[in-house]
Amino acid sequence: MEPIAYVGIDIQFTRLTDEDRERGLVFLYLYDLPSVDLTAYAGIIITNHVEEQFLLEHKKILDEYLLHGGVIFSLTEISLPWLANVANWKRSPIPLKDREIMIEQSNCSLFKGIEPYDINYRKGVRGFFSRGYFEKVPAHAEVLITDQSGVPILYVDRHSTNGTIFAGAGTDIYKVFINEENTSKKLSMQMLDCIREEANRNYASGGMGE
Repeated sequence: MEPIAYVGIDIQFTRLTDEDRERGLVFLYLYDLPSVDLTAYAGIIITNHVEEQFLLEHKKILDEYLLHGGVIFSLTEISLPWLANVANWKRSPIPLKDREIMIEQSNCSLFKGIEPYDINYRKGVRGFFSRGYFEKVPAHAEVLITDQSGVPILYVDRHSTNGTIFAGAGTDIYKVFINEENTSKKLSMQMLDCIREEANRNYASGGMGE
């Protein structure tokens, strides 16, 4: 199974379980990024527990990884331009209790078989998916999640680089729903599957996205 790096700086919030490791996740301490060969990973998940200034200073590392067909799944509330063509995160003016997350029709399998209710509510409480959105997305990006006002919350971009960028507005969709007893429980595994599928597609086409 191709390993996927899970990047963060806070061990408490980014600690991996035995189940995570069995799925091929490997914890990558953010500050080790300059000394690691990222091509060893099918993809890298960048959590919200990172230092954006450090990522900006080492942007070339991420750019090089994408140039060779890598897959980056950002879960960060981005405020600095360290990831290619990803706009800054904006906080939604809609209160969490009133905000409705919408799954858009897509060819991407990330949310396949997942009921919208199950990512809107946890134990009857709404507001766990995301507090924010992106003001804009790249021209050819595929938007996967919006709210009732139509703003993009999560999208996939296969055209800005030779690799693939999944950009989410600040929610760790791998960990938030992993222990739920409904359709959202599948999201963590489908996330890893999507990363590996994108990596295989990119590498099969010589590192160039379709």
